[in-house]
This record gives sequence, C-alpha cells and structure tokens, in this order.
Amino acid sequence: MITKWLKTYIETNSSAGAVPLNAVQKEFAEKHALLPEGASVVPAPPFSPAYSLSDKETDEERTPEQALSNTPVSYVKQHPGDYVYAEEPLLSTVGIDGVSLEVDDVFGTVTALFGLRVQKKYGEQLKTYIDSKLGTAPGTRSLMFSNEDGLWDVNIALDYAEGFSEDFTFDETVQFLYDLVFRMLAELEEEA
Repeated sequence: MITKWLKTYIETNSSAGAVPLNAVQKEFAEKHALLPEGASVVPAPPFSPAYSLSDKETDEERTPEQALSNTPVSYVKQHPGDYVYAEEPLLSTVGIDGVSLEVDDVFGTVTALFGLRVQKKYGEQLKTYIDSKLGTAPGTRSLMFSNEDGLWDVNIALDYAEGFSEDFTFDETVQFLYDLVFRMLAELEEEA
C-alpha cells in the first residue's frame, strides 16, 4: 500500500531528474529502490495545509482570528468548542484525505481524527502499532472500520505520542501526524 502510493507520488512529482521528498519518504524510497534511475532527491516543500475552523456542535465554519498555519495546536485546548480541519495533498500518500484536530472533551488531549484507506484485515496490526507508540491509557485511541466507505475511522490522542508537543504549530502537527502514519504503514507493509 505505502509502496504503491509513494511510487505514484514519485512518478507524478519528478521533474528534471529531481524528486521532492521529505525525510521519511526519502528513507523509504531509498530502502525499497523506488527512485528512478539517476534521479536525485531534493527537499520537499514544507507542509502547507488548507485549514478550516468549525464549531464542534454545529459544524458551522468560523473565521479564525489569525492564520492557523503558525498557530500552536494548543489553540484547540483553549477553544474546546472548536475543531480545525486540515487538507494537505501529501496526506494522500498515506491514505488520508484530511484530518480534524480537536481537544477530547473527556480526557483533555489534542486528538487527531481521520479516515485511513487501509484494508480491514490490518485492524489488529494497526491497533498494535498505535498502542506501541501511544500506550494503552484510556482515551489513547479508537479505531473502527466502516464497511460503508471502506475506511478505518481513526481517533488518536497525540499528547501520548513521543516527540509531540502542544507548542507545535498546526503545520508541524500535520507533518508529525503524517510521519507517524507513514512509519506505521511502512511497518505494516513490511510485516505483510
């Protein structure tokens, strides 16, 4: 799955013998010989998601007081009635269309909610991987497969992930989540 998605990304984003990759993509592409013959790797542009801010109860979109890109993700803790939805084209290379970031009303953690395009048969491996990275405290994760749309509905508390900080900007948080999911899918693929 991750090999196929990354291979497609490399094919569509190669230009003049250069492939823009971030660190986790580069490591995986080199390890699995996905780079075209003679291609060089150049740094990928930084994540630059499009954001929307909405009310958790009504889904009514609000106008943020400031640009969210460089706002600390702790914003969602300071505004528990809001959630931020982020769309970033690179998320498609890990089977995600977009991610909602909000505070969990019960546990008070910064939570990422997203649909993940991974087959149902990988459920136990997904749970095991997430538990190994976040622990098993109550409210750490929730995963449910939707037969209707063929996606895993994933809800993870980022506060429990090693290296995460609520001082991260929204851009840094989306990048952190991307790296976490990329590594998870790479491990799942290697185990399969």
